[in-house]
Amino acid sequence: MADKQIANQWHDATIRDNFVFGKTMELYPDLCRQLLELILDIKIKEINYPEREKTIESRIDGKGIRLDVYVEEKGTNRSFDVEIQISNFDNLAKRMRYYQSLIDSDKLKRGQHYSHLGESFIIFICPFDIFKQGRHLYTFRERCDQDSSLALDDGTTKIFLSTKGILDDVSPDIKAFLDYVDSGIVSGDFVKELAVAVDNVKTNAKVRHDFMTFQMYLLEREMEATQKRSEEIALKMIRKGKSFEEIQEFTDLPAWRLNELAQADSQENNHAK
Repeated sequence: MADKQIANQWHDATIRDNFVFGKTMELYPDLCRQLLELILDIKIKEINYPEREKTIESRIDGKGIRLDVYVEEKGTNRSFDVEIQISNFDNLAKRMRYYQSLIDSDKLKRGQHYSHLGESFIIFICPFDIFKQGRHLYTFRERCDQDSSLALDDGTTKIFLSTKGILDDVSPDIKAFLDYVDSGIVSGDFVKELAVAVDNVKTNAKVRHDFMTFQMYLLEREMEATQKRSEEIALKMIRKGKSFEEIQEFTDLPAWRLNELAQADSQENNHAK
């Protein structure tokens, strides 16, 4: 059942899927470079993937992140992170802040001076208007409240792209890209080339296998997390003297597992005494 569900996910996946977007940018680095140039209105000589499917773990016991597209410009100290953000239920501004902190921490080796931190660009592509001002593009850099002409110059740029913008505030190529992300409409030379690349990714047997494997891994992690939450609830109820029948109404855990939890908790209490 899980395999069929994941196969259907792959069939329906578009560039709005994090995996499809990341793989397309990875397998077609020139398209990735072009997209960054269009969004940022800069020239980039050549990009480099320091790690495929880059994951950054906190140096302390904290929350790690898995980046959709993380690239660096060869010969410079500039780095770029591009994320597809489908859901608007999270605090995306603070999510971006956290991404920036971990990327900086990952870039700066122990003992290095802060001057080793280069320019950093984080871009969130959203199928909604997070700020509700009708813009396609929202760019944030650090400025002084008392004098807006005074820039902090910390090298960070944070960008939100909205597919729901209504203002004439971006180039035709960016507008075409956002329309493609939003509804699959293909127009303009860049998007036509990108759409072909996405189709090639979707018909790539190895990429499909990687997607199936990754989704199964995520499903297993989700099941493990659900199991852990159920067992934590069950243990609290056991300690309150609730019956197994009452506990099963809330957790669906089998009686044998509840018995194991009760015995383990009892033994732990006896050892503590």
